[in-house]
Amino acid sequence: MDNTLEMSTDISMYDLKQGIESIAEELYNIQSFNNDVILDSYDIDDYDHTQLEIDIDFQKYKSGLPILKISSKGKSQKKKLIFDLEKNQIICGKKKKVNFSEIDEIRVGHKTNIFNQFVSRSKDEESKKTSFSILFSGNLRKSMDFICASIEERRIIVSALYHIVQDSKSVNNEYNFVKKEWDSIGKDTIDFSTLKKVLARLNFSTSDVVLQGLMKFTDTNCDYHLDFSEFSNLLKLLRSHPELKPVFFKYAQGRTDIIPIHGMIQFFKEEQKEEWTIEMCKNLIEKYHHERLDYISFENFEEYLTGDQNLAIYPRCNGVYQDTTRPLTHYFINSSHNTYLSGHQLKGLSTSEMYTYQLRQGCKCVELDVWDGNDGDPIIFHGNTLTSQIKFSHVLQTIKSRGFETSPYPVILSLEVHCSIPQQIIMAQHMKDIFGEMLAMPLPEGSKEFPSLESMKFKILLKGHISKTPGSSTSSSSLGSLAGALNTSSTNFSNEASSSSTTTTTTTTSTSGSNYTTDDDDGAVDFKNDEEPDIKSSSSSFSLGSSKKKPTKEKVAPELSSLIYLVSHSFKSASNTKELPCYLMHSLSEEKVKALVQTDSKEMIMASHEHFFRAYPKGTRFDSSNFDPSPGWSIGNQMIALNQQTSSEPMWINDGMFTDNGGCGYVLKPPCLLPEGCEGFDPSSPERAPLSKYSRLIVTVISARQLPKYTKTTKGEVIDPYVTLSVYGSHYDQKTEKTRVIDNNGFNPHWGEEFEFPLYNSQLAMLLIRVDDKDKVGHNRIGHYCIRVENIRPGYRMIRLKNNFNRSIPLASLLCKFRFEE
Repeated sequence: MDNTLEMSTDISMYDLKQGIESIAEELYNIQSFNNDVILDSYDIDDYDHTQLEIDIDFQKYKSGLPILKISSKGKSQKKKLIFDLEKNQIICGKKKKVNFSEIDEIRVGHKTNIFNQFVSRSKDEESKKTSFSILFSGNLRKSMDFICASIEERRIIVSALYHIVQDSKSVNNEYNFVKKEWDSIGKDTIDFSTLKKVLARLNFSTSDVVLQGLMKFTDTNCDYHLDFSEFSNLLKLLRSHPELKPVFFKYAQGRTDIIPIHGMIQFFKEEQKEEWTIEMCKNLIEKYHHERLDYISFENFEEYLTGDQNLAIYPRCNGVYQDTTRPLTHYFINSSHNTYLSGHQLKGLSTSEMYTYQLRQGCKCVELDVWDGNDGDPIIFHGNTLTSQIKFSHVLQTIKSRGFETSPYPVILSLEVHCSIPQQIIMAQHMKDIFGEMLAMPLPEGSKEFPSLESMKFKILLKGHISKTPGSSTSSSSLGSLAGALNTSSTNFSNEASSSSTTTTTTTTSTSGSNYTTDDDDGAVDFKNDEEPDIKSSSSSFSLGSSKKKPTKEKVAPELSSLIYLVSHSFKSASNTKELPCYLMHSLSEEKVKALVQTDSKEMIMASHEHFFRAYPKGTRFDSSNFDPSPGWSIGNQMIALNQQTSSEPMWINDGMFTDNGGCGYVLKPPCLLPEGCEGFDPSSPERAPLSKYSRLIVTVISARQLPKYTKTTKGEVIDPYVTLSVYGSHYDQKTEKTRVIDNNGFNPHWGEEFEFPLYNSQLAMLLIRVDDKDKVGHNRIGHYCIRVENIRPGYRMIRLKNNFNRSIPLASLLCKFRFEE
């Protein structure tokens, strides 16, 4: 049976007339879903670009304004800058077109990788105050970079652009969405045929009989055409949730049009598992009715349940609410692998923008693969591959300026050093000059516990190798003996580096792609064992498919060693690790982590109380794919380093974990992994964990609204959506369920299907929800959402679906009901 027909029969004439009597603007929340553009001009001048203090001649921008555009290679080019307000685009050159709504950020000054290249080529520092860049949607962090003729011109252009982009993004709210669709029709009224085409574009298709009935309901003057107000009412009707009527009537206490306050209190207690007072109910009623009444209507009841106050995640999770006084090792840390890459491991683009992007996403452990630069200055790239190169110092500047925008908690730099000794010295000089007192100095010898998260605010921690690994053949006192090395020799850094670099062979890079080295702990290819080698020689290499050639060991400069806070150390066993000083840490391959879950999980959990463990993807993931982070978390691994430039289920699970605790990048491990609660917990056991809060999760997938087409356009067929629910976590918390497919309806599909998930340890369980379109050739993802199971609010809850770049899809939502058994 047609799902839309089922829905329409639930809509009474009373509901319809009530909607028709409303003015179109009052039907929608005009402030919903706004996503402001970021404006960064903090270190250039104090001019407020958000205020239009100058009259702007938009006609001038329509015809084109002369400007200098910086190319991807850092060269300046004379171009025309055009604001095409009709097509909603900024244009600069034949192929450079970007929709205003896709612009995420406007930066004033030299603040992109392209400007770094420009300054390196031209030595033009003076243009900083007349320059600006726009960055647009996507994890590639592409930019368009410009130099204006004067500071005044830059102020006018940036102010105009800021307001145009803000206006363009406002279509992400409900009313402007309707207005945009109406304006695109270009007529004062529309007939049945036009309406059918418009709705198909909006992902809604139904029989002519049903659509004629809907049109008749909203055609108030019976002229067989719809004007804007009538069209608005029809879309409002389609966006409504008649499937909520049964629960509304259940608590209406005999009424058909309202729920009295006592019924509301009963609803919140029985369905939502919340304790509401009379005063709380009156405040809620006043918010939607705009007056203090003793009841709530269905329309306002529905508006609350489908609004942002009723999201599936507990509101507390939106801020830092967890204990921050515990040692650093007691937290999961949002970590990235090959942070500098925006795509493929062998031929992708290396860019400092990826550090900005990932740090703003809450990442707190980033990776830097450092190699000798031909000009004597270290560079970052995926060694001996076709990936591009960026200056080490430029990346440090980005990390300093962006590392603490999301939260004040420490940033960990995982250094994979392939440099010669002279350029290691320059590395150390750069880090001291740029970071200064932000650098955390090594812990005292023999330390058994890290300082607290709270005490390490605004600190940068370096992870890497030192010249002699303490705890093996040399005592940990070697760290102490190196502690003053940097200070005593800092004045000689530049001279020593310059005199030595003339006799040092720089990095040999292969452009053919047939021969290249393992360029980090993790390995570019999967030929290494699971133990982390010492620092790699920049000249060691081997061929794909050949037998492994052992990398040549090379000294680490004392100046660099003296800065290392987390010392890389080969892993032997969890019991061995427990005897080592806490600052020695291990990097483990994804395969090693899976094996340890099965063979040594309890010991690993104990070792992770004082020591750091980092997991990384296997080397054969050339396409930057990822692995499930759940096994590593289940044995206490703090850093699961993922290719965060790649959208995939593992990354969605990672996002679900680190959405918690305000997205600050640090999430306190659950009690089952902490010293006071780990007794008796084994993630590989089929027995329920002693501290598991819930034994069962029951999810009812009710309905969705305004699912987008996967083609990124409004063209193509109306989608056939279905929902997949998956639980990840401990070894036995792995289950997937799917709803049926709804044909030809992405605008308001209804499922009403219930699924049960037994839980062995709800503390570690994650729920991943994804919506896909089933078509003739396969399945296409529409949106997703992931959440820690113990962060789910029971009852009827709203979910905002996310896209590949971890951003909410405008207006797209899923309504579910959640129940738990303890």
